[in-house]
Amino acid sequence: MIIDLKSLRNSGKEEESFYFDYVPENQLSDIPNVKVSSVKVNGKVYLEGFHSAYIEGEINYFLSGDCTRCLEETTKEYVIGFAENADNEDETGYPVVNDKVDLTKIVEDAIMTNLPVSFLCKEDCKGLCTECGANLNKDSEHKCKIKEGN
Repeated sequence: MIIDLKSLRNSGKEEESFYFDYVPENQLSDIPNVKVSSVKVNGKVYLEGFHSAYIEGEINYFLSGDCTRCLEETTKEYVIGFAENADNEDETGYPVVNDKVDLTKIVEDAIMTNLPVSFLCKEDCKGLCTECGANLNKDSEHKCKIKEGN
């Protein structure tokens, strides 16, 4: 989503709310077999100078893929906040190009810096049996046939 600072300034407003949702084109997750499947963003943009803005909001995103421990397919929702500056003269913020700010870059950077280290179907996932590969979440009384045969 592109925010047009010139249009906002010309409207006489100092701030504006926004909402958008999308499916990322780029692979944002470095967790094997896990991808960001949907992103929803809402927030506000505040004009700070003639070519600068402060942008804050909340991102809801969904990760879909294989649990790192048990390999079961799962989808989980994550919610994170963000607050960034956009300025064409400040190298530490996000760029303003032709009085426009690309929120997609801000959102995707926030997601990538807040991804979990591993993707679990549930916090207490028991994983797979190291002997036979059975999913230990599905069999609470698991008695490995390989161990019994020895």
